[in-house]
Amino acid sequence: MIPLILLEVVLVGILVLAGFNFFNIVFRGFAPFFRSGSEGIDNILSNIDLEPGQTIYELGAGQADFLRAVEKKYPETKLVGVEYSFFQYFLSKMMLRSSKSKIKLIRKNIFNTNISDANMIYCYLIPTMMPKLAEKIKRECRPGTIVVSYMFSIPGLQVLKITQAGENNINFYTV
Repeated sequence: MIPLILLEVVLVGILVLAGFNFFNIVFRGFAPFFRSGSEGIDNILSNIDLEPGQTIYELGAGQADFLRAVEKKYPETKLVGVEYSFFQYFLSKMMLRSSKSKIKLIRKNIFNTNISDANMIYCYLIPTMMPKLAEKIKRECRPGTIVVSYMFSIPGLQVLKITQAGENNINFYTV
């Protein structure tokens, strides 16, 4: 009897979190959860060269796929993931903890997060967020900061190069 009640509580909890995420995506303009995929991440990693001690941010980190790949290739970097969705944050935090990752995952709105110490920023967000993100990057980041956006361009930043991962563009910028 108790396991059945526990199962019902868990299912209701999942439905509430899913409903909250749906509301945030539809009515508040948050980015839905989509993964970059290994092809895109491999492409980015082959086009960057990071130094030990540099700080890398993944905005809208989701499961922190990009940061986990960076951690494997560049273990001496400081890695920060920013994720606002509680459900995604919680799952990712558990995954990172179980793998003993050194990635610092914070639950915060990316527009309220200080990114001034970033040497590189990676994001896979929706197009409507990009103009506001561009202003934030120009306002907070130091000259020379590299910004990589999967699929969607960021207006007003200096383009370094554009590569392809399948049919998707990967945009590289510098501040």
